[in-house]
Amino acid sequence: MIGYILTLEQKNAIQGQFYSEWQVFSCALDVNNIWFIVLSEQDESEIINTEYNWVLNLPKGEYIPPTI
Repeated sequence: MIGYILTLEQKNAIQGQFYSEWQVFSCALDVNNIWFIVLSEQDESEIINTEYNWVLNLPKGEYIPPTI
């Protein structure tokens, strides 16, 4: 799964914040302790006109979920 890579500071800035009336950012830590946000094309189209549009310029990488 491809997602946007976040620093800890970026994660803290957006975690739990609404980017639309009903949708919030939900960041996830991967197996390598890297923070990610995974967005659909619809999410991206809603974010582009918000104060959080900078997220769309972050580098992308493969999110690998942690093992249980």
